[in-house]
Amino acid sequence: MNIELQNFIFSNPSRLDLINYQPKSQFPCVKICVYRNHSFELVEHSIRPFLDYAGLCAEFIYSDYDDTLSFFDMDVSADLLIIWLDANRYKDIDFSAFLKSRLLALKEKYHKPVLVVLLDGEVDLEDNQITVYSLEKFREELGLSFYDYRLEKFSGTVMSSALSLQVSQDLGLNYIPALMRPCLKAIVVDLDNTLYSGVLGEDGSSNVTLTEGHRLLQEKLKALAEQGFFLCIASKNEESDVLEMFRERTDFPLRLNDFTKICCSWNSKAESISEISQFLNIGTDSILFIDDNPGELYSAANAHADIHGLLAMQDALETRYILENYPGMLKLKNSAEDAIRSEDVQANAVRSQMQSTLSAEDYIKSLEMSLTFHIDNPKQIERISELSNKTNQFIFNYKRYSPTDIEYLMRCADSSVITVQLTDKLSESGLIAACTGNKIDDYLEVQECFVSCRALGRGIDEVIVLGMISYIQEALNVSNIKVQFQKGERNLPAEKFVAKYLCNYLERPTDFSYHIPNDLLSVRLERY
Repeated sequence: MNIELQNFIFSNPSRLDLINYQPKSQFPCVKICVYRNHSFELVEHSIRPFLDYAGLCAEFIYSDYDDTLSFFDMDVSADLLIIWLDANRYKDIDFSAFLKSRLLALKEKYHKPVLVVLLDGEVDLEDNQITVYSLEKFREELGLSFYDYRLEKFSGTVMSSALSLQVSQDLGLNYIPALMRPCLKAIVVDLDNTLYSGVLGEDGSSNVTLTEGHRLLQEKLKALAEQGFFLCIASKNEESDVLEMFRERTDFPLRLNDFTKICCSWNSKAESISEISQFLNIGTDSILFIDDNPGELYSAANAHADIHGLLAMQDALETRYILENYPGMLKLKNSAEDAIRSEDVQANAVRSQMQSTLSAEDYIKSLEMSLTFHIDNPKQIERISELSNKTNQFIFNYKRYSPTDIEYLMRCADSSVITVQLTDKLSESGLIAACTGNKIDDYLEVQECFVSCRALGRGIDEVIVLGMISYIQEALNVSNIKVQFQKGERNLPAEKFVAKYLCNYLERPTDFSYHIPNDLLSVRLERY
């Protein structure tokens, strides 16, 4: 949490200020290869503070200038590849067809994320590995300041300094973090002087003011909730007053059903955040806390060192702008699970109540659960990658698969990817688990297994995990399995599961057999 850096980068610093900025934190360095036909240096020189705010340090490695996109001198060990192109250099050819053909060749040798940044060019491309980013988004705002032909012979690009600054911020705060890190999962907001102007306990629900800036901020938060972020409240107010306010203030874009969890009490905000974290079953490192009081932000950070914080400004339009550009808020692709996540978590409270009053068998039967196992479903590649990068509690090996990795495993004859979709009578959970395995000689090596935190604790962890392993075993036609597992900082649930069910398969390949209890729940298998 860095309020000082927030104030710096969102106060329109000059290029010189950005160039002279010295990071105050140490982060592991990622390697970014820039394959280009015009200069990227203007962007690199000013991007450091934005990456620092995102918790990233980057080493940029450059190719020679290359219009042919031969990719001969590309560093394939890079964590991210940026293809930086001025499309004006391809006036006499079908640029879109040329670029697509070169990207297809690239995918044979490079299997990590690729960001294609186009100046004066457009290409329609749907690919799990490749993200296309057009600089046209800045043209209307910058107008005549979009280009600077006078400095081209010195800078190596027709991009103006103003355009380069805009791109530095957008890449550093939004796109590079989105490609290198999982998105945040939850936004916890204060109420008074954050979502509106005024103090509810003093002014009353009818007298707090919804300024135009606060209205736009609430609309942005509502949109993020619709994208699948958990939206929660941590406020020092009476809960009855808060509920009454949201019922009475029909001018508020946000409604009560937009919030997954509301914590209103006179406890510390840090305690409320702990309650929210436990309810959502996520770590505080996945939470963004927004409050207008720096003291509350620092207090929360003292209790939760890894939490993210955003200081709400007096002008809510500024808060909205910072939120729009906060690292971890950009989702490059949305999944079907995004729309159902909040409802599913809220249903967990009902499930917990049922679980406390019924036997394990009766509980499972009463929920009318249905599991659908999928073998190598290409339509699920993006969601599998997303889940592998978000899961921390129930994960075997922290492999953090990219979409390209998953696509490769599905394509290979000696490997397979199994997924599970879960529904019950309370809600649809969507794709909640995946398992990858590779056939080695005459046995299956279980390379990775991960289960969404939303699905844990429903009494069917055994069916989900052992069921996936048995279906991979069947798909690859082997009887023996060996399980890879590494202990991490937070995967204790996975460690306990392995100790209970899979400890005999860690050292050497051993015969494995599991039968899914079809009398307890509905099970279906789909092959692709």
